[in-house]
Amino acid sequence: MIRPSPLLPSALLASPIAPSWLFRHPGPARGPSPDRRVLLGDPGRCGEQPTLVVTVFDDSGSVTSPAGADPVANRYQEARQALRAVARRCGCGQCLGSVLHFDLVAGVPPTALTKRLVLGLEAGLQSPADGMGCSVLGPSLAEAYEITERYPEHVSTLVVLSDFELFDPDVGGVLTRLAAFPGDVHAVVLGGRGPDGGLDPRIQVTPIRRDDPPGALARAVFASLTAHRVGRRLAGPKGADLTRQRGDP
Repeated sequence: MIRPSPLLPSALLASPIAPSWLFRHPGPARGPSPDRRVLLGDPGRCGEQPTLVVTVFDDSGSVTSPAGADPVANRYQEARQALRAVARRCGCGQCLGSVLHFDLVAGVPPTALTKRLVLGLEAGLQSPADGMGCSVLGPSLAEAYEITERYPEHVSTLVVLSDFELFDPDVGGVLTRLAAFPGDVHAVVLGGRGPDGGLDPRIQVTPIRRDDPPGALARAVFASLTAHRVGRRLAGPKGADLTRQRGDP
């Protein structure tokens, strides 16, 4: 089960996002720059069937070390902006989000994506204080399965943010189970490489590379959060409106 983390304090929507230091050249970690506006898109409106989006974060050394894929944890800042953009527009109160971490060291159970409750979900958007930095996906993937089974009336999406340098005892088996998840699966590949041999074609893959523009990760998470919302529109890297994406009417 999840061990809870401590709680911390109509057109294209612009969200403030710090210029991403994700995947810069190796060296000492630097703090994010002052906020700038990044277009995410229009989240659309709630559909007839509520949604459940489970996000799983990798906090292993290959991600969090000074030379890692995200040493200043900017992935959390960008994911937070995506969540807030959707929460501002949820009118049904039934759409849910959940945050898990590799090796199931912490997390937040399914929480309504509303303006009032999204702060509780954001409590999981930080590296766990008691995390061991393990590159083990299996336990959190099993938890994601259990969560989905408890909400059969929801359309489920699983988003895994990782460099996919996994150390599970059976990496092949874990990746097979990831592809078989009962819902959409989105792999946000930090660093852009991914596992040897690639991922199953059933998995949507978004590589996040060093030279990607600010907000690339936020837009990837926003795309999954809104995939089954009616009338959603996605903004491109420079604000271009990418229409007729997956889940659009």
